[in-house]
Parts: sequence; structure tokens; C-alpha cells
Amino acid sequence: MPLNGRFRMRPKLRIGTLSAGQRVPYWAARMMERIGTSSYAEIGLHVTVGTSDREGHRPPSSRSLLYRAHEAADELVCKTPLLMGGSGRPDPFKHEDLPAVLDGVERFHLGDGQRPVKASPDVFDRLKRKDLDVLVDAGSELDLDDISAASRYGVLSFFPGDCMRYDGRSAGFWEIYDGALATSSHVRRTHGGRTFPVYLSYSRTVNWSEKRNREQAYLKGISFIPRVLEALCHGGEEAISPVTDEGAACASSSRPSPGNLDVVKFHFRNLPRNARIIIRKTLYRESWAIRYKLGENMPTSFEDFVAMEPPKGVWWGDPHVARHGDDLLIFIEELQLPFGKNHGHISVIKMDPQGRYERPVKVLERPYHLSNPLVFEWEGRRFLVPESAHGRTIELYEAVEFPYGWKLVKNIMTDVHAVDTTIVRRDGLWWLFCNIKENEGAPLNDELFLFYADDLFTDSWTPHPLNPVITDVRRARPAGAFFEQDGVLYRPSQDCSVCYGYAININKVLRLDKQHYEEEQVGYIEPGRFGGASRVHTMNHVPGITVVDTFADLPRF
Repeated sequence: MPLNGRFRMRPKLRIGTLSAGQRVPYWAARMMERIGTSSYAEIGLHVTVGTSDREGHRPPSSRSLLYRAHEAADELVCKTPLLMGGSGRPDPFKHEDLPAVLDGVERFHLGDGQRPVKASPDVFDRLKRKDLDVLVDAGSELDLDDISAASRYGVLSFFPGDCMRYDGRSAGFWEIYDGALATSSHVRRTHGGRTFPVYLSYSRTVNWSEKRNREQAYLKGISFIPRVLEALCHGGEEAISPVTDEGAACASSSRPSPGNLDVVKFHFRNLPRNARIIIRKTLYRESWAIRYKLGENMPTSFEDFVAMEPPKGVWWGDPHVARHGDDLLIFIEELQLPFGKNHGHISVIKMDPQGRYERPVKVLERPYHLSNPLVFEWEGRRFLVPESAHGRTIELYEAVEFPYGWKLVKNIMTDVHAVDTTIVRRDGLWWLFCNIKENEGAPLNDELFLFYADDLFTDSWTPHPLNPVITDVRRARPAGAFFEQDGVLYRPSQDCSVCYGYAININKVLRLDKQHYEEEQVGYIEPGRFGGASRVHTMNHVPGITVVDTFADLPRF
């Protein structure tokens, strides 16, 4: 959930950090680094609580026998390269020394013994004298309500879960148990005798692994508290108000640690679901194809779209459309399978007004994968922005012989893992939307970032102060170019909660300016509206044609 406005600059916030012992998990070390090297905060004190430097995410005593066996099996599965799809993902719970950003920062040790640790009056007074704006907890096992009054704005903590039904205990387990499509994570604020969420995000539930489900929350969550602190610095306390409509406080231990019977039920529920996935992947192959419908207006019915089937062993996807004279042009990602060995390139299919089309012609190829060929026109010039995440760029091309010849004009951004870039001109500014993966191992489908500029060719795009403007796997990732009807701007987005590119949301843009971004969902296009489709992933329209791409399961044998 995007933060409330943060617009008036203030001096740096003074932060105190809290940890359990002299070693901290990877996620906490990266978070502290980001805070300590920022322009909006400085760490003035670090407090270690107790002597625990254990690896892991919860004390062994809290786990039943079958739950410990379940976790061991899950750990083994996640270490199997064939099942986890590769290696190299950081372990967010691997402990390491306190980061170098704390070198020279005053430190002191607080309490051993019974948990949660309570601060003595002397320790409380010592903290108060440091004149801290915020205490940031990184798993210290302190009584946070007890110590929250020692800083101006209380304590900020990161937790998986939604602070209500899922309170963060046995993180990732209960979401899979319940069959929840999305798993939440949040920042909670403890202040004035209350604990409530101030930042809320959603990722797709990894239903085959509790460990992986939990890890993705922590790797994405590295960014959350730094974002909240930046909002507080620039926007004041309003920026850390409750994000729930009712301003409800966090629930207290709403779900117990899984017992033996819970684990049995977990696998009884999950085994058939995972078996269906394995059977489907074994017996069927997925085909990616284009469907279109001729007509001047955006259609309201999708059942009569015409399929354009690619040759066997080829994928056609990410269709974008343009007009050139009487011709309708469908720009696509074209990929020769297998995906792991080949990379996609951009091709164009020329179609006449009656729907007769030619074979695709390759128009752009790079040494890395290209997809999502956004095409637009400005002042009589034609431009192309393909997805080039594998090159860690956002590239801008201009047509030298439309639609077949293109030249690279510039890299709009570099050293960025950005996907599905969409650019729209509105109110005298260029607005660039894309999903970005900020942290290694974090999900890519969850967070929509927004940038703006006066000049399309500038070297400096200004990040929107609410970034990410959406942090929800159900509606963040772009699903095609913006379109306008009756003066109203609409943004198609993907619902990736079931799987990548499962369905398309139609979002009405309510407010877009340098300080705000607001949209509301006004439509939802499910794959079932296209005969035989298991996913519908992209939609684009120009007067004369509407295109989508769909996935379908075809028999392997």
C-alpha cells in the first residue's frame, strides 16, 4: 500500500536500531545499511538485546514434532535446484556481523533472561536523552509497547502477515493452509499504547513451500521501513497513520503455532493441489498466442476474439498495436522455444482492415531477451520501448523506417531490473510506469513504480514521492498501454495472484500529478472469457483492432 504524501523536506530523522545480539539476519543488515546511508535518516544509537545470535526465524521450542519434520522437508526441497529453479537467492535469515554503517555509532546492551525483555527506568531515561525520532526493531524481542515512549514517534517493526488474520507467527504457513492467493507483509508502528499497520504489501502465495513464501516477504520487506522513514521525514506524522480503513490495532496471536494435526491437514489440503500442477506440467505444454477483434471501439464482449496461432515451438506474446495508413500493425515478442536456451526478439505482424495478416517480420533483436514492445507516436515520430530487463536497462528506440527499422536513441534508465514499462503523456509531462525488483530474491510482480519528466529524452526522470505507488501482486504489474475514453485515462494491469499474468484489471486513473497517484478497479477480464485460455496477460487497443495474448494448455503427447 503506498504511503501517504511526503512533500515538505525536514532535517534528517534520528534513528535508534534494536537487534537480538551482535549478529543480525541478512534482511535486517540490508535494511540498516539502507537507513544509515540515506539522505533522510541517521542512526544515532544501536541497542543489542540479550545474547541470542541464533540462526533462524523462531525458537525451536515453539514447534511441534511434525512441524519440525515439515520444515526440514521444506528446507530440503528448496535446496533442490531442479525444484527451486536455480540457486543464488539470498537467505534472508542467515546471520552476519552488524553492518559497517553502525561503525562509530554509540551502542549499549540491554537485558538477558525472560522474553520479552523490559527496559529498566535507567535504560528508558538513557534512551530518552538521545532525542530519537524513531526506534527501528530488527527482531530484538523487546517489549515494544514498554519502550515505544522513549522515541518521538515510537517503534517501527517489519512483520510478515497482515497484522490481523495473519499476525506473522509461523509466517507463510497459514496462508498456504487457508489457500490464500496472496500473502501479505507489513510495517507496524507501536506508539501511545497501540500497535497498528502503517504499510501493507501483498505477494503471490508460494503454495508449494512455506519457506519460500516466508523468504520472499522478508527479501521484499528490506525496503519497507526505509520507505516509511523517508515518508515520515518529508511528510510528518500523517505519513505513518494506520493504513486500515478502520485504523484497527494489530491482532494479538490470532493464529497459533502449527500443531501436529495442523501439519497433517496442511499436507492433506496441499498435496492434491501440487499433484495437479505436476500432472499438468507433465502431460501438457503451455502455448502462448495472440487473439484479436476488429472494431473501432474497445469491446465489451471477449468471446468472439479470433486466435492467431504461432508455429509449433514458437511463442507469440505481449501484443501492442499501431496504425500506419490502412494497415494495422501488431508488435509482438516472438520466442523460439525452449525459453531457457533462446531469448525473445521483437517482430511485427501487418494486417489489413479485413483481418488478413502476413507472417511476422523480426524488427529488433539484442544479445538479451526483449519483450513487451510499447509503441507510441509523438509529434509525428514513432517510438518503441521494449522490455529489456535482462540488459538491466529501459531503452528508447525511434523508427527510421516504420515499422521495420529502428535505432536506439538512448537508455532512459540503466542498472535497473524493470519490466513492462508503459509511458503516457498527460498534462504536459511524460509519466513512466514499470515494475521494479529492488532487492535480490524479491518478487518482481508486486510493486509498481512511477517516474515523470518534462522531456522524453532527458537523462533525469524524477521518481514519484509515493513510490512504489502500488505494492500489491493483484494489480501492480502493467498489462498494456494506457488508453483513454471520454477524457478518462485507464491503466490495464495484471492480476498475478493465481500465477503470472492470470487476468487483467482495468483501472480508472483518478489522480495523477507530481504528488499523488490514485486509481480504482472498474473492470476485470478473466481467462475464462476466451475459449480454452488458462491466462490472459496483455491487452491493447487502437481504433480498428483490440488484441490480447492468452496462454492455453495443449497435450504434449
